[in-house]
Amino acid sequence: MTSFRFLLDLPAIPRVLQLLLHGQTGAREDSVIEHLRERAYTNKAIEMLVGQGIIRRENGLLTIVEGEENSRRVSGIMRFYHDVDRTVRRRLLFRGILNAADYAYLVHFKTFTTLMETDGFSREDVDAVLDADGREGYVERLKVMCRAREGLEHRCFSFIPLHHHPHFIMMKPDNTGHLQERLRNMGVVMIEEEYLLGRYPKEIARQSREYVVREKEYIREKIKNEAFDVWWYYRF
Repeated sequence: MTSFRFLLDLPAIPRVLQLLLHGQTGAREDSVIEHLRERAYTNKAIEMLVGQGIIRRENGLLTIVEGEENSRRVSGIMRFYHDVDRTVRRRLLFRGILNAADYAYLVHFKTFTTLMETDGFSREDVDAVLDADGREGYVERLKVMCRAREGLEHRCFSFIPLHHHPHFIMMKPDNTGHLQERLRNMGVVMIEEEYLLGRYPKEIARQSREYVVREKEYIREKIKNEAFDVWWYYRF
C-alpha cells in the first residue's frame, strides 16, 4: 500500500470502497462514478485501487478482490479514513463552538464540554484540541469572577459576549487566589467560573463558523438565545 499521504490526497477512496462493500456482487463502474459525482477524484481513486490489487475491474464491473490479506487492507483503509474524519470533525466542532457568532464571546467550560459530548466527543478529545490550539495561541482558558448580586441566586452564564466584560474580572487560572482573598476582606463576594475564549485568525474562524452553520445550527441558536442573559441579569 502507498503512503497515508496518498490516501489523504484521494478522499473518494473510502466512498468507492463503501459502495462496493454494500453490494454483494460489486457495482458497475459507470454507476459508481455517477453516484459519487466528483468524476476526476473518483476515477483516480478507482485507478489507484485497481493498481494496488485491492479491487478488480472486469467487463465494467468493479469488485473487491477476495482473500483474507486484502480484507485486512480494506479494513485498514476504512479505519484510517474514519479516524481522519473524526479528528477533523472534532477540531471543527471545537473551533465552531468558539466562533459560531460574529462577535467575540466566552464559553463556560462545562457548557463547552457538554456540547462536545453531545456529538460523541469525550473530555479527553476536548483536552487534546485545547492543548494543541492553546499552544498556537488560538484559545485561552480563563477564570472569570463576577460579583454576586445581593438577594439573587447566582447565575452561571453559558456564554458571555466580550463587550460585557466590565461586569467581570478575567484572569489566568493560576492567578486568582490572592485577589479572592483581598475581595473577601473588603466584603465583596465574587463567584468564580471557568471559561474558554477563542482568539482565532479570521480565516480559521470563518471556516469553523461555516461548519456550525452547515452541520450544527442548534449551537448557533443556543448562543443566540443565551448570550445576552448576562445583560438582563445585571441590567435589572
